[in-house]
Amino acid sequence: MSILDGVQRVLTLFAEGATELSFTEVAQRLALPKSSASRLLNQMQHYGLLDQDAGTRRYRLGALVQRAVRTGLAARPLDEACRAVLVRLSEASGLTAYLSTLNRRETVVLQRLNGAHPVQVLSPPGSRRQASGTAMGRALLSRLSDAEFAALYGRDPAAPLPPEGKDCPTTVGALAARVAEVRADRCGVAIDEAMPGIGAVAAAVRDPETGDLRGLCVSFVAFQVDAVRVATLRALVLEQVGALGRDLGDPFWTAPPEATRAAAAGEGGA
Repeated sequence: MSILDGVQRVLTLFAEGATELSFTEVAQRLALPKSSASRLLNQMQHYGLLDQDAGTRRYRLGALVQRAVRTGLAARPLDEACRAVLVRLSEASGLTAYLSTLNRRETVVLQRLNGAHPVQVLSPPGSRRQASGTAMGRALLSRLSDAEFAALYGRDPAAPLPPEGKDCPTTVGALAARVAEVRADRCGVAIDEAMPGIGAVAAAVRDPETGDLRGLCVSFVAFQVDAVRVATLRALVLEQVGALGRDLGDPFWTAPPEATRAAAAGEGGA
């Protein structure tokens, strides 16, 4: 294994949601001999890719990586605009608000903002989930063209999907149907599906200049809400994400809702 292979594998552990890792955890999760893990971690620390807590001896992302991430995010106007919406969603609902993107078949959390409610749903930035099983994932998938959806899932409607949980799509055809519903509604809702006891309301925008996708949602513990509360959250998400989409000039949001529903009804897949 080259040093770059090792660096990529360690950074992937953080990208998948780890905030701190011990030497033993890295060696075990990457199936590395202790001597190899020690050399790799020492080199990454030497070059500023990792920092080590003097007390716990656990590793976290280094200052160099964190500066690069901050600079990259600051350079993306889309993410700046999304973060402003994230604040409004969290403050208005009192719930946890998430900003995510799509990485092939998975959603990736980019940012989380906790609300004021004493019970919060917490997934750290970098967390990944199968897009098929979540409101966020289906909202992001609803913004793909037929060709983009087929590139991810193929064109066989009977092709199986990994089991995700109660009421989640189990075939490509079932997923395409659910995604079409989200496209027509401009908003996805999932309660007690891939994440038992958890619910979310989500919608997505797409930058017409770059094609970049971003999903925004509010997430809640299922017992916190009833049908009226879900309807209120849905209206909030549609209002805030819709306003962002119109500011971006996203055709999905600038077209009247009737046009979106007609387009979704006329498509055989996602």
